[in-house]
Amino acid sequence: MSGQKTTLIVRLILEKEDSILLLKKTAKNGGGYSLVGGKVENGETATKALIRESLEEANIKIKRKHLRLLHIYKREFERELILLYSAKKWEGKIESRELNKFKKVEWIKRTELPGDISGVTHHLLNAHFNKLYFSEEFINWTK
Repeated sequence: MSGQKTTLIVRLILEKEDSILLLKKTAKNGGGYSLVGGKVENGETATKALIRESLEEANIKIKRKHLRLLHIYKREFERELILLYSAKKWEGKIESRELNKFKKVEWIKRTELPGDISGVTHHLLNAHFNKLYFSEEFINWTK
């Protein structure tokens, strides 16, 4: 449909050894696990949004030069474009800073991902693990 805007969303993958950093949502926010990140606000660049969200949600301080774009995911149904980044360097004591949204932040082994991970987070992690750089909703890339 014409006239509908696409929302730009940023997400961050932080890896430490064989673990990924995930946020555990509160029950009122669905209770599952997700990646750090959020919506890009008007007048904000994607990297500035991710730097802001990382600090707000998990007390992670990242410099733009340490961010690397990993994957772009186009979700047609939700009218979203998700940019997945990684960072190799960051500062701060990792902790949940938005306790009304996230109960905790934790390192989880790649091989032991929880069952209650969000569908989008699961998709983004699989794309990253399989080194896919672009995907679209409703397309099976394994065919």
